[in-house]
Amino acid sequence: MLFAALLVAASLSPVTAQPEQDWSEIVRGDPATGLVALTFDAGAEAGTAAPQVIQILHDRGVKATFFLSGNWVSRYPTLAEQIKEDGHEIANHSLTHPDLTRLADNQIVFELDYTDQVVWDTLGVHTRPYFRPPFGARNARVLSVAAASGFRSVLWTLDSADWVTRATPGAVADRVLRFAQLGDIVVEHVASQATAEALPTILDTFEERGWRVGTVSDVLGLPRYDPT
Repeated sequence: MLFAALLVAASLSPVTAQPEQDWSEIVRGDPATGLVALTFDAGAEAGTAAPQVIQILHDRGVKATFFLSGNWVSRYPTLAEQIKEDGHEIANHSLTHPDLTRLADNQIVFELDYTDQVVWDTLGVHTRPYFRPPFGARNARVLSVAAASGFRSVLWTLDSADWVTRATPGAVADRVLRFAQLGDIVVEHVASQATAEALPTILDTFEERGWRVGTVSDVLGLPRYDPT
């Protein structure tokens, strides 16, 4: 009888619902945060622009999100270490910067998981939960495979167009300042000299507007995850 009573009591006990993980693609943050998220993709090259970008953010005390490829981290471990030491959010940009829609499922998993391992081995942090597909190339299959590996896609609200062959600092600054709104996620490239030279103007103008700059987590209003 006692056993039966316990079974009945257990069946009547309230079950605490676990919050369901949101794997939907991120393209915009929350304007109520008063923030704009600056994000920097690092695919293969660094040039002289990457140290310049990192130094400007360091001098201004600005935190951003860096989407790093595994090959970039392996090639520029000192720069990657500086990004971590400055407190920036580190996310995944694949290993070899391929078009993920052209890869098999297991190849997609390898691109993301191996990059996470490279970053862990080099910096002692992980890249989950955020990744950005190279070229913005993704489909439902890519997003599903990535989610199964613990990665949520982050696209952007505003493309700075700093990747255009003839991009200039003036054009990049004008585009960002003309179209940016609170809650936006802006994509730039760490190797772009145009971005490196436009960045002080962008940060100064945002400050004049009373806008703050932060990471993807910040602009979503989410706490920073523990990368260790």
